[in-house]
Amino acid sequence: MRPVHVLLSDLKSEIMTDVHAFIDLSVEQYGVERSVKGNATLCSFDGKYQIKIAMQDKLHFDERIYAAKALIDECLNEWSENSRSELKLIVQAAFDVDKEGKINTVKVLALRRHDIQDEKWQRAMQAISDSLHIQTTREYVRFYERDDETGEYILINLDFAKL
Repeated sequence: MRPVHVLLSDLKSEIMTDVHAFIDLSVEQYGVERSVKGNATLCSFDGKYQIKIAMQDKLHFDERIYAAKALIDECLNEWSENSRSELKLIVQAAFDVDKEGKINTVKVLALRRHDIQDEKWQRAMQAISDSLHIQTTREYVRFYERDDETGEYILINLDFAKL
């Protein structure tokens, strides 16, 4: 298994190097530099194949997330003083932890979409923003082949778990 792992790892590295060099060469023609982050789709000349490069940040919160939670709890207690307790559950669910004790970043970040002008809420949203950090950035490469009949691109799956 180890030789196959090394082979795939080397292949990914070689592909990424080639793709980045191609993009760098393409943007260099216009006197600019490529953004380090960002997704890209490259097509073969005949349009039969596509390579998609995707960047994904793995986010985490630091200890300031607990200040945000406390402020949000204060808001909820004030706003729902004469309301049913089920209303609190909706917002508090954003801070539920998974099996590993981690807070779901997507749920918490969704709270920032609400345009609530309450001063405590605004401080809580600032605490969420301040506590958010990029832990790592992962780069993925996917290959597609166009189906001649439908014209749709079909994933050429290289993930062992999905084969």
